[in-house]
Amino acid sequence: MLALVALIIVAVVAYVVAHALVDRVVVYDYQRAVLYRRGRRVRTLETGVYWVVRDVTSLTVLDVRSKVVVVAGQEILTGDSVPLRVSVTLRYRIVRPELAVEAAASFVEVLHAETQLVLRDLVAAIPVEEIILQRQRLTDGLRAGLVPRTAALGLELEDVGVRDVTFPAPLKQLFAQVVEARQAAQASLEKARGETAVLRHLANTARLLESNPALLTLRTLDAAAQGRSTIVVGVPGGLLPPGVRT
Repeated sequence: MLALVALIIVAVVAYVVAHALVDRVVVYDYQRAVLYRRGRRVRTLETGVYWVVRDVTSLTVLDVRSKVVVVAGQEILTGDSVPLRVSVTLRYRIVRPELAVEAAASFVEVLHAETQLVLRDLVAAIPVEEIILQRQRLTDGLRAGLVPRTAALGLELEDVGVRDVTFPAPLKQLFAQVVEARQAAQASLEKARGETAVLRHLANTARLLESNPALLTLRTLDAAAQGRSTIVVGVPGGLLPPGVRT
């Protein structure tokens, strides 16, 4: 009986000691964990349950799902020294957890800084009036410049895009005036085209009537039959009764 009690006591003590020295860590499907033992990286752990001895081993767990971040625009000078702000949207995921942990103290901060550097170089090569038209060029340049930099951080760049371009207030007003003037010029051009078409039609009609006088008579009779027009017929003065003015 005493032996059984002693065995139970030993088991309880062992259980308490074990749980005091060991931590249970669960790595889920959307996570990866980097295992360190005595400060040295051992390996990257896949999904599963792991027991970690305190003060000897440790796990750094990372979420490997896709993430979307917005890199807010800072003031950037264009090719003609006009300041503007450009914000960028990035989608990335961790593909090498050990690099994501060890390449930088915060890979997110480094990613923001690298994006701003690449964007500054791209915008500096484009005049301000071409920024909107060159939006796809900016996107392609960002992708080409960021892919090797994100790979060095253990990341995979899945998508990148220019989100917003903010111009200074005076430049916005100038652009609005240019657009308004362009629309007014287009309206004037369309009006002139319409008037030219009308004049061309009248000229063709006049030539047709001139070469075919009978058409004028037929047109007059048709209008009289329809009763929709007022027809003025000229009569020689000699045929009118005395006292009637022409």
